[in-house]
Amino acid sequence: MHFSKTTRNRQGLLYSLKWKFIMKVSFIITTLLSLQIALLANAQKEISLSVKKEPLRNVLTLIEKHSTYRFLYTDDPVFENSRVTIKVQKAAFEEVMSRILAGTGLGYTVNNNELVVLSFAPAATDLAIIRGRVLDEEGNPLSGVTVQVKGANTSTVTNTDGEFSIDAGSNAILVFSSVGFITREIAATSNAVAGVRLETDKKGLSEVVVTALGISREKKSLGYATQKVDGAQLNESPSSNFVNGIAGKVAGVQISGTGAVGGSSRITIRGESSLNMQGNQPLFVIDGVPVGNDGVNNWSANADYGNSAAEVNPADIESMNVLKGPAAAALYGSRAANGAIVITTKKGSARKGMDVNFNTYYFAEEVAWLPKFQNQFGQGRDGNYEGSNFGASWSMYPDGIRDSYDESWGPRLDNGTLEKQVTSPTTGGFRGGDVAINNRGDVIETPWISHPNNIKDFFNTGSKFYNNLALSGGNDKGTYRLSLSSLNDKGVIPNNNLDRYQVSFNGNYKLTNKLTSSINFNYMKQKSDNRPDNGYGRNTFMYIFTWMTRQVDMNALRNYWQSGYEGLRQFQFNYGENHNNPFFLMYENTKGQNKDRLYGNIAFEYAFTDKLKLKLRTAEDLYYDFRPMKTAVSTADQPKGAYQETMIKYEERNTDLLLTYNGEAADGDFGYVLNAGSNRFDQNGSNLGGYNNGLLVPGVYNLANTSELLGAGNGSSRKRINSVYAMANLNYKGLVYLDLTARNDWSSTLPSNNNSYFYPSVGLNTNIKDILSLPAAISQAQLRFSWAQVGNDAGAYSLVNTYGYGAPWGSNYSLIGNSELKNANLKPEITSTYEVGTSIGFFNNRLGLDVTYYDIRSKNQVLGLPMVQSSGQGSRVINAGEIKNTGVEIMVSATPVNTASGFKWNFNINWSHNTGKVVSLTEDVKKIVQAAPGEDASIQARVGEKMGAIWGPGYERVPDGPLKGQIVIGTNGRAKVAPEEMYLGNVNPDWIGGFYNQVTYKNFHLNFLFAGQVGGKFISRFYNKANGAGQLIESAMGRGERAPGTEYSAPYFAKGAALMPDGSYQPNSTGDGGKLDAGVYGTDIRSMVKGQMDHISEAQLFSTTYFKLRELSVGYSLPHKLISSTFIKNAKISLTGRNLLLFRPKSNHHFDPEVAIATTGNGLVPGFENMSVPSMREVGISLNLNF
Repeated sequence: MHFSKTTRNRQGLLYSLKWKFIMKVSFIITTLLSLQIALLANAQKEISLSVKKEPLRNVLTLIEKHSTYRFLYTDDPVFENSRVTIKVQKAAFEEVMSRILAGTGLGYTVNNNELVVLSFAPAATDLAIIRGRVLDEEGNPLSGVTVQVKGANTSTVTNTDGEFSIDAGSNAILVFSSVGFITREIAATSNAVAGVRLETDKKGLSEVVVTALGISREKKSLGYATQKVDGAQLNESPSSNFVNGIAGKVAGVQISGTGAVGGSSRITIRGESSLNMQGNQPLFVIDGVPVGNDGVNNWSANADYGNSAAEVNPADIESMNVLKGPAAAALYGSRAANGAIVITTKKGSARKGMDVNFNTYYFAEEVAWLPKFQNQFGQGRDGNYEGSNFGASWSMYPDGIRDSYDESWGPRLDNGTLEKQVTSPTTGGFRGGDVAINNRGDVIETPWISHPNNIKDFFNTGSKFYNNLALSGGNDKGTYRLSLSSLNDKGVIPNNNLDRYQVSFNGNYKLTNKLTSSINFNYMKQKSDNRPDNGYGRNTFMYIFTWMTRQVDMNALRNYWQSGYEGLRQFQFNYGENHNNPFFLMYENTKGQNKDRLYGNIAFEYAFTDKLKLKLRTAEDLYYDFRPMKTAVSTADQPKGAYQETMIKYEERNTDLLLTYNGEAADGDFGYVLNAGSNRFDQNGSNLGGYNNGLLVPGVYNLANTSELLGAGNGSSRKRINSVYAMANLNYKGLVYLDLTARNDWSSTLPSNNNSYFYPSVGLNTNIKDILSLPAAISQAQLRFSWAQVGNDAGAYSLVNTYGYGAPWGSNYSLIGNSELKNANLKPEITSTYEVGTSIGFFNNRLGLDVTYYDIRSKNQVLGLPMVQSSGQGSRVINAGEIKNTGVEIMVSATPVNTASGFKWNFNINWSHNTGKVVSLTEDVKKIVQAAPGEDASIQARVGEKMGAIWGPGYERVPDGPLKGQIVIGTNGRAKVAPEEMYLGNVNPDWIGGFYNQVTYKNFHLNFLFAGQVGGKFISRFYNKANGAGQLIESAMGRGERAPGTEYSAPYFAKGAALMPDGSYQPNSTGDGGKLDAGVYGTDIRSMVKGQMDHISEAQLFSTTYFKLRELSVGYSLPHKLISSTFIKNAKISLTGRNLLLFRPKSNHHFDPEVAIATTGNGLVPGFENMSVPSMREVGISLNLNF
């Protein structure tokens, strides 16, 4: 017990250090926030002025310079001829205006954004006040729009609600204009201007995207492809993992994930460039600073705890830019070799007053698609079944007949028969399965019927409730935005939930005319009562369903304790094969989570001049993740129960220094931006865990409550990268843009004499429309090219061996070396790429086309190669291999309909094709097994073959003749297996695509997304096991066609080619095609079905082709006249659905290919359905309010 006390003390110390750190950081950040808000609140409102006989125009300019007010007026002589003499100290604005305008005939109005409009008093006889409102294309109010009477000097500006009032004649024409929007002219009547909508000027407003280091660039100046997703799209249907919200919307991006609440997502951009299956994900960047995205699992568990990128709050995202490939992300260094997801968060605006936004969502969730089960046959073997002790041979009750069998090869269901079943009542008033009770009594026969929904009945109707409140504002000195969010997600899996609470603050303040500060702070609290296990094993519910026979009533298992043995003995549906009750598993064997995460950055920027600026920025990403695991007594394979605790700490710190010079030459024809900087990256991780393998007192989960010897372990790792970089952006007359970048990294994970790697990039973009003077129908045309090289280091501790503690040898302590032979001479991986592309717009950019071709090659891969057992090592680390990825991306955007009545339809199509190929490995290595999460097959890299190749056992087939290609059937009536493993398919699709639509009509909107992929294969372990156990519809074929009572009386003859003694082949099945009742080589039905697929991976293959109605949203913005008398500025209500329709090949009626992914201790592996959680369908309602 002394050891457990030490463990508790160590854990208590960790908690103490954790909370002391969080309290200190919170105090510092709270002080900074308070300082910024206080500074914003003390904005100057009073006027001090001393002038003598100055023109009125000069006085107004002086007031603008020393206050937050801005003036709008016509070019009238009065502003030059009227002379002002005034001397005041801290006088009210109204007093000053009254004195300086005296005798001029001018009056003024002040809008909410402190814009002062000066005008002469009109002749009241022929003028009328016209009031209206200006909106954007989506119905949001537009502030700062200039409204002018055509041909007159009368004008005004809309306020923050888009409202205006103006004096205009009855026949006047109003002109509405604003930067970035197409100017409109409308007759000045109240009805006509009640809701004026302005369209975005796509021709005059160049799209701006956020690139490396958080630098905003015009998209037309980039030499590489990038794609932007607005935050509004991500918020139409927010997911527990926001990454899922971009699936199908970005060309070249493939996303797959698990179906569990808050589960991980695997994202790859332009294929896989690393032989390490977990080394192909992009870098995530928030407001210019990389953040961690590492996921760590518990020991001996396959629970999916999600990855850090999933925790970004979608309500805080202003936009997300996908930087594709090394050329786009070169300045981020080795971590961005696979591209980068650059997130820009929302910030406050410099206008009067506080904006309040409130969003709330409620979604109901259900299982979308389940495998198809047969409902004709129940438990047993060869048609035999009689219940008694249901496999509990340790009980006092006699054995039954096949009642311990966990397969459905028993009597026909729904045939009017009665059987003694595990959920049947007994003469003692208990259930048949209450076998631990000595006075259970005899089991009473009950109808032997099917339960078609027994698997579906396991799942709940889930719910997701999300709220976000954001407060924002500012002035000319600075801005702020405070966001509070909560997510409460109760999944469809029983006792699977996720509660996430987040606070974020974005602020900036101009400390002096030259020094500006900014802060971005995010705190997240995440808790879950249970993160279910995934994969093949007794502790996963999908595994249980492969062996749950078709007569079992799922609802009868909800009371999962045996009567009188509550907390001691679970009620199982099968004791012989020792399967857990699925409800017992979910409610008693839990894997909880309690995670605190703090991330953000603080930056200072000093402007030496308007052209020369220096920025210092430091960022922190820190989390503590506590994961308790409870295992109740009577659990299958752990009858004594168990308890485990793991505490994980992860910290990442980035510090940047960036010097920027923005200049021009040759009378502005030549422009340039020069950047130089440095970065220091530190990463620290640690884990501490303890476990007991037996509870002394059942139901008490504490490390000290152990009946066995306690186990414990801990580990830590550190990594540092120092970097310097430079970038030059050059342009000539907006016709040619040239980007040059260079970066050098020094990594601690490489040998000290070879830890430096340099990588450059070059990008070129040309405005061929203006260069070639293309016709007016072509709005814009660009041709771009880029080339880049990026280095990559090795994982921590890849150079020298590390040691762990072993069992003592007598009185001598022992250390155990790592099973992997390290390599002190490792070299950095190098990834080189080039891409060429074009972007063309037609008809004022109502039709756009973007095409990109790329070539990515990575070499010097850091690999762990297997070694022969006699060497004493399991593997060795080497540099080897070259991978090549080539592909094409096509994006089409269009506005087919845009009418004056307010009807508009936009759509975007993205399509991409990627081919990854293994160019070389090493001379002595022919293949590398990248992953093998299934039973027999694996993903292998072989020289000359495509990346993602699945290899495994397949059928022996007839080589030639009239039966060529048919499966060979042996004398035992089972399919014959080919002597060597074969290529079965590829996990990667041939192409992926998406079709996103936005339709608006006045206050209504409709958005929908179709997305999917064509080609690719996955292997299903569930299909293999469940079909072999007689559960799926395929297992009923043949016996279902035979008459009741004769299903098992005669052999079955599998379709294929019988191998005759003389070496020839004949059709094996010659009888009735449905009954399979005649032929050459026959066997029983179970052997025939299992013989067709067990340990034959080819039989378990399914296509990954699918298309989905991934998102559908219908919304309505309340008219302004309904809410104008309230404190609500805007209100929008929407109905949204996700995963509403699925289209897949007829050969796959069991699975959603998108979630056919295996969860392993190191991450997600595509191409293997390994008891995967089914996908979910969501339908919900959302309300967005602006005050």
